[in-house]
Formats: sequence, structure tokens, C-alpha cells
Amino acid sequence: MTKQNPPNINKPVELFAGGLRVVATVRNFKSNSIVKLVLLFSLWLAVNQVAGFAQSHIVKDGAPMAEIVTDDNPIGSVRLAAQELQAYLEKISGAKLPIVAAGELASRPVAATGQNVSAVRIYVGRSPFTDQVGVSAEDLTGGAYRIRSGPGWLTLIGHDTVFKPQGIYATSRNNWTSQVLPAWDEATGSCWLNPIGAGMYMKYKRAFDMWRFDEKGTLNAVYGFLYGLGVRWYMPGPLGEIVPELANIVLPECDLTVRPQYDIRMVNFARFGMGDQVMDDVSWSLRLGFNEPYGYHTHHGISRVTRREEIREQHPEFYALYNNEWHVSGGSPNACLSSEGLFQENLRYVRFLFDMYDVPVVDVMPDDGFSSICRCEDCLGKDTPERGPRGVLSDYVWDYVNRIAIEVEKSHPGKFIKCGAYSTYWLPPQKIEKLNSNVLAYIVNGRRRFNMSEEDLDLLRRVQREWMEKTGNKVIIFMNHGGGANTPRLIADDMRNLQGISQGEDLWVPTQKSQLEYPGFNHLNIYIAALYHWNADLDIDEVLREYYRLFYGPAAGAMAEFIDFYELRQREFGPIDSAPLIGEALALFDKAKSKVDPASVFGQRVALFDEGLEKHRKRYELIKAGRVDVPVYHLDPDAPAMALLTIDGRLDEPFWQELPGVLRDVESGGEVRYSTRFKIGVHDNNLYVGVLCIDEPGQPFNGEALPKDAGGIWFGDLVEMMFDTPDNAYYQIAVNPAGSVADFDRSAAEKRKWVDWDAQAEIAVHADEAAGFWSVEARIPFTSSDQDPLHVIIGPSPSPEQPWHFNICRQRTRNQRTDVELSAYAPTGDNRFHNILKFGRLE
Repeated sequence: MTKQNPPNINKPVELFAGGLRVVATVRNFKSNSIVKLVLLFSLWLAVNQVAGFAQSHIVKDGAPMAEIVTDDNPIGSVRLAAQELQAYLEKISGAKLPIVAAGELASRPVAATGQNVSAVRIYVGRSPFTDQVGVSAEDLTGGAYRIRSGPGWLTLIGHDTVFKPQGIYATSRNNWTSQVLPAWDEATGSCWLNPIGAGMYMKYKRAFDMWRFDEKGTLNAVYGFLYGLGVRWYMPGPLGEIVPELANIVLPECDLTVRPQYDIRMVNFARFGMGDQVMDDVSWSLRLGFNEPYGYHTHHGISRVTRREEIREQHPEFYALYNNEWHVSGGSPNACLSSEGLFQENLRYVRFLFDMYDVPVVDVMPDDGFSSICRCEDCLGKDTPERGPRGVLSDYVWDYVNRIAIEVEKSHPGKFIKCGAYSTYWLPPQKIEKLNSNVLAYIVNGRRRFNMSEEDLDLLRRVQREWMEKTGNKVIIFMNHGGGANTPRLIADDMRNLQGISQGEDLWVPTQKSQLEYPGFNHLNIYIAALYHWNADLDIDEVLREYYRLFYGPAAGAMAEFIDFYELRQREFGPIDSAPLIGEALALFDKAKSKVDPASVFGQRVALFDEGLEKHRKRYELIKAGRVDVPVYHLDPDAPAMALLTIDGRLDEPFWQELPGVLRDVESGGEVRYSTRFKIGVHDNNLYVGVLCIDEPGQPFNGEALPKDAGGIWFGDLVEMMFDTPDNAYYQIAVNPAGSVADFDRSAAEKRKWVDWDAQAEIAVHADEAAGFWSVEARIPFTSSDQDPLHVIIGPSPSPEQPWHFNICRQRTRNQRTDVELSAYAPTGDNRFHNILKFGRLE
């Protein structure tokens, strides 16, 4: 923050301007003193409190008393800034100020001389006048801006740039596929995807003559000025804005310099290259001060080298080896990070992007779904399973990233390599003391999406600091808000704590055709994040008090109560016993609805919010109705037979002679090609489960020996057993033909904690490829005691009074997951097993 003090001002004032905290000077209030202006007041308080320069008005009694001046040939963002200033001043006051070019003023008196001044002049962007009076933006970066006034003039100026595309790039989708792609392949000598040039046309807004990559400081200055007058843009479109009515706007005496708290402020919606249907969203993103530094908005960079079919055919050794097959198929094939060929190809790709596009950074993050290490000899042992699901591949992945970065530094000093801390490599590596100085880490969901325990919050904040220390660079936060909950207080608290650790964030929110999905529901998180991008020290209570009052009117208190409840309790809405909690939340919202006239602007906003709640209302009705028409399985009570069982997987004892349970197609409930039958018994606080899987005689099964809970188990054949007890929802145990096991407690609030649970089950598998079947035999203990939640299933013995619910499922996959059959005892009606409301009844 900078401080600008005119000679006759001894004390600076800290004020709220456009959601920003700036150090500035403001003179000539009626009280003739300098005051601290805070949220809920306009930039210069109410107009009747401001004297400003003597007899100088921008608007007086609804009549224009000023003109807007730009350079003779303003760039697109400055032209838009002048137009936005004109439009909103007219909305505020009814007065339409003319826009004139600086050259037109040559024959007129210059406002700064004070001679025969007929109108206040508002200079938007750099012009000969701003040069003359020494108002410069040369020291401003990252969208920063300056607002300064003098007798008869006001300057709104910021750091402005015009992006100029270079290299090979597309001007439209068809242009890329039909014309530019062949040129790209010829230039690279390979078959890579292009993260820069292929989508370049989506970064340009013709209506504004502006690129997404342009720095738009002057435009930010105009929006900051308007925000100070009381304008708010809470949501895209006219329904989302608040415009005050002011008949008089005084020219203030001020000197403000505003710098953002975070330089990177990216958002995934509102693509510039889309048509008029996204104009409201594009305008909203600009008014909130979002930006997109060139080259940063790319992820899963390694996929640009591995996804095209030509590469898959030419270099199968670039891909992970699972079940003795290279993982070359699927939308996001996993890579072998020990492949020297892949390393050299990726390095050549990175250097080519630096040379052709002069980007400051290139991403080399693994493709999505990178959950299991390659099983080739060179990769085995490079994982760290002892670190759990968030660190099992950290050293493996970040060693690869670091090796790329070291080579890049030799050829392209000053350029950066970035990778996301994500999924199985979210934790910093331990075997690398310090990553190379040109490595940037962006932490996926690096701040809270939902409320979490103090323990989990401590871990999150420790990881944020550790990543900055490990790289020596401030991190970038990648946030996927996902439309789950409004969390304004969590956002404010997290962004306050990220000061000095993060250089900004990449915010991903639910979209539909590049527009914000359910804007009435999803806008609040974006608005709060945008404010805190510029000033992380705002008082969230004051911010929200103003928001509720202006946006919801009579429903302000009720909406505040609902959103506070929702933010605090959202993580508890998932389990099947959460119907009362969801009902309580919806009742709070219905109370807010009752406070407004549906036809009023407040009623329309509440109705838009309600659209985003629809999925929660549907879930509430499903949970409240309970399980309907689910199959019922009666446990075998033959205790003597179970007492004699030897758990060897063969299912050759008398107890297993009949297997009454039958699996059906998971979606349709119809017959499947490969039959599966099972039986369950209960004896002495143990479930006994036997499953027989029929397959092709003489053909190998798809499954290999893996460490416990290894992610690779999901790539092959498996049987899944899921149990929802009256005390816990729910447990999952997966077994493959090689006897590998993964077991989870899926009721744990944090996904990373699922793996902490151990079923302590005795499980054996018998596989007979010649005969074409494999079978699972398991003894699964349970207890009614909840003293040790990390071991054994917790629940009473299944009975008609206290039934369990369960599912037995099978996945059979061949040809690298292009031929997959899913079957279940209780079909879910969907292409997945995990629909707890469809589980069968066990008694």
C-alpha cells in the first residue's frame, strides 16, 4: 500500500474503496477533518457530507457538470472504462457525461490552469494531461490503479497493457482443426496438444477489443471509483447490481493508490471468446477485478504430451504399466514417470512452448486421476504408501517435476515450471530437501471448501507453509468451489491467513456454457473471494451486513441466518440420517422466502437462490422417504457350519454349497454376461461372506498383487463389499483376483481419512484361470463398541429391529477399461456402486 500526502495534509486516512484497503488522503469534508471511511459508506461518505473542491461538481441537481476524457486512440480496456463510467454515472444520477478525446480539448481551456473552466474533466487512462500533471502508472503492476484529483480535474489511471499473440494460434475452433493443427504438428515434429495457441481465440473479446491477458488497471480504477459511490455487483446481470440514486456528485479532493493483495485472480467462467450469451458474466468478472496472467491458466500439462492417439500408438512405453498392460487408453491415461523417453519428450515440449509463445511458466502436472504408481521395475519402490493417500505419490511426482525444472533452468533461465499439489501428491515431497528455485506449486483446494475440524485446518495451513518453504516461491491456490456451499466467512479467514504465502488463486466454479451455473446460489463465494483478492483485511461481518441488507432487503436477517447455518453444517448433510438437519436448513430458507414479495427484486433474488438448492431438496425428499423397494437378504443362521470354516477362498465347505445372492446389471437390474453369486452368514460377531465370480475359461484375470489400499486396485477386476450399519455409514472393502485388498470408512468427514480405517478382516482369494472362475472368502468382524473407530465394523448384530444395509458388487474390466461390466446385488440405477439409498437390507 502506498501513501500519497499533499503538503498541507499531515495525516493519511485509511479507507475502503471498491473492497480495497488503501492509504490515501481526502480533504475538505464538512467537518474539515480527516476521517476513516469504512464499509457501508461510499468512497467519500454520503454526498451531503462532502464539500470537495469549491463549487466543483461532477453532477449537480441531476445535470452533467463534467466530461470524460481519453487519449485520442485509447486501447480497448480504456475505451471500455470510459463507457462504463459514463453508463453508471447516468444510472446513478440521470446525467450522461460526454466522452471526448484529448485532441478535441486543444482549443478549449485546460482544466488544470483554472482559467475559464466550464466543466470538470475526468481523465480516464494515460493522456497528455496526466503526463503534464505527473500522474503516472509506471510504478503500478498487477491491475493496480491510482485516483488523484486537482482543481477541476480527476484522473482514473492504472497499469494497462495490450496483449499481442505470437507463434501458431487459432482464430476459431474450426480454424485450429482444419488449418492450424497441421502447421503445429509440422513445427513441433511431434503430436502434442497445444495449451496456448489452440484456445487463443477464446481469450479475445471482439466487442471490447480486449484480450483476457491485458492488464486493465484503468478499468479497475473506474470500477473502484463507482464502488466508492455505492455501486455493487453482487451477481452477473442487472438483477445482481445495486445502483444508488444521487442527484449530486461532488468532485472530491483525493489521492489514492490501490494495489491488489493478490496478483493472480483467475476464474474459470466467462470466456471472452464466447458470444453475447456470456456478456453479463464477462462484465461481472471484470467489475470484480479478476485477471488472467498469460500462461498460468493451464493444468495437467503432461496430458498435452500423452493424450493424442498418435503418441499412444507410437510410444506405449510413455504410459503406466498396470496388470502387465501399458495404460494407453481412456480420457486421461496415467504416465510412467520413470520413462526416459517421456521425460525427454516432455522437456522438448516445455522448451518449445517457451520459445514459441514466450510464456513465463509451463505446467507439467500429471493427468487427472493419477492415483496409482506405474508397476514397471523402474517405478516400483518410488511411492511412499506410509504417507497415506495424499502423499503416496508425492516424491514420485515431484521428483519428475524437479528434474524437468533443473533442465529448463539451464536452457531458459527465468522461466518457471509449475505443478499442482493434488490428490496422491498433495503433500510436499520428503526425499527432496528443496525443489529447484524455478518450481511453482499450486495447491488444489488449498483453502477450505467446507467447514473442517481444527486438526484438519492445522494440517491445511501447515501444508501451505511447507510448500512455500519447499519451493522458495509463494504458492498459487487452486479452488474448486463446486457449488456445494456458501462459505463467506471461511473464505475471508483463509485469505487473510494466506497473506505472505500465496500470490493468488485460480477459482473454479460450476458453469453452464461458460456462464455461472445457478448464479443466485453460487455468486456469493465469488464476490467475497474477489473482494479479498484486493484486500484480505476487510471485516467480514461488515461486508456481509451490507450484502444481506442491499441484496435481500426484508429477507436480510433470515438469509444471513440460513447461510450461517449452511456454512457451519454443510459437511453433515451427506449421511442418510441427515434428513432432520437438511430439513432444518430448508426451513430456515423457507422463512426467508416468506419475508419477500415474489414479484419484487428481492423476491426474484431469493427465487434464484432457491434454484441452486434444488438438489438438496431432492436429496432431502429421498432421505426422508427412506429406502423403497430394496432387496432383502436374510442371513444364514447355521452357526455350527460357520464355526468350521477355513478362510482359504475355495468355498468348498458345506456352508457354501448354495449361494443364493445374485448380482445384476448395476444400472438396469438385468442379467449380466458374467454371473456372480454370493452368500452371507453371521456368527459370534463376525460376518462370513463368500463370492463366486464366473469368467472366461483359460483367460487371465485382470488384477495384480498390490500393497494394501493401493489405488491401482480400481484399474482391474474386483469385488466390493459395502456395509451401512445403524451406527456408521458406511464401510467399503474391495478385493481383486490377486488377493489385494483396500478397505475404507467412507463416513469419515475428510476423504483422506477413509484409509485410516482397517477392517481387520480375514480375506482369501482362490483364482482358477483354466476353469474360468475366482472366489472370495472373508470373515469380517464387527463390534457394538465405538471405543476404537479406526478398526473393525461398528454396529449391532443385524436383526429385523436393527438391520444393516449392504451391497455386493463386481467390476470386470478388459482392454484397458474399454470393456467394463458392473454388477451389483442391489442395482443403483446409475453407472456406479455408491448410492447408499439403494443398498439392500441385511437381517
